[in-house]
Amino acid sequence: MSGRQRRMPPELAEALALVAPGTELREGIDNIIHANNGALIVVSTPEKLKRLGIISGGIKIDCSFTPMRLYELAKMDGALVVSPDFSVIHYANVQLNPDPSLPSEETGMRHLSGHRTAQQTGDLVIVVSERRRVVSLYQGSYGPHVLEDIGVMLSKADSALATLEKFTRRLRDEARILTLHEYDGVVTLREVISAVSTFETSVRIAEEIKAYIRELGSEGRLVEMQLEQAFHDVPEQYEALLRDYVEEDVGYRDALGRLRALTPEELSEPMQISQALGYGSVGQTEDFFVKPRGYRQLARVPRLPRKVAERLINEFGSLKGLLEASEEELDDVEGVGQARARAIRRGLKRQRDLDPSEDAL
Repeated sequence: MSGRQRRMPPELAEALALVAPGTELREGIDNIIHANNGALIVVSTPEKLKRLGIISGGIKIDCSFTPMRLYELAKMDGALVVSPDFSVIHYANVQLNPDPSLPSEETGMRHLSGHRTAQQTGDLVIVVSERRRVVSLYQGSYGPHVLEDIGVMLSKADSALATLEKFTRRLRDEARILTLHEYDGVVTLREVISAVSTFETSVRIAEEIKAYIRELGSEGRLVEMQLEQAFHDVPEQYEALLRDYVEEDVGYRDALGRLRALTPEELSEPMQISQALGYGSVGQTEDFFVKPRGYRQLARVPRLPRKVAERLINEFGSLKGLLEASEEELDDVEGVGQARARAIRRGLKRQRDLDPSEDAL
């Protein structure tokens, strides 16, 4: 798997979109960096900062936000206070006095003040390092998140895309085998665990790429298109797999939550995945056979609504029951009808007769 996981709170993910290349804020920050200046930008309201006793002094500006104004006002030593919607620059050259008891490992005064201010307010604080030409984001207790060079991010995104494509190729191979075994009634828990592991890893890599896309802004459009192509239908197939194979008393959303909580090391352990799916300790997983409910195969029947698929599975209980049902029995299910019953029978037969070399995703 590529690189470190770039998981972050939703608030910071939104902040990354605001400072991405192509935005007015990023233009202002880039101007500050190119001039070898530093900056401390607090994204909050003056009323809140005054109520908390964090700001003192400074010059009241209350002017419309523009990249050039941000650049010019950052030349002063103090902090800038910018409205949460980035429409107004409220103050310049402000002195920050955050609670000194708040923990921080930062050593530079700008970064230390910024980190503590973010913790005390829960707001976004942006620090531009004058000497290192680095931009650090703090959001509440989270930070620092350092904005990386565009070229470096593009390189990392390309590497992550290559890794994702490798895993999606593996998914296709596993899906082909799983489909063949589903129709033969010989699916083992080991096969399901292997597919779940590959799906979950693919989802995590895709999330990492999405984080790069947020930071890349207008520079990440090609990466976004490549991700959409490589990851097409994967989340839906993952959901269908879980709905097919979680234990009877386990909701697939609960299982997904447990899987998301696993560390990369735990995700490589079959027993951890088995427990997340609700099976616990079953001994040799290659000797433990499981029955698909039919969600994966019904998801591949063209123009079959999700609610109708759920009614079919509730009625017939398993893929085996669906395969044994006649057109008349399928027709009796609410929302099916004669034409759709025929299409379901034809679709399931086509998938059963699918050439092993064809794409099963």
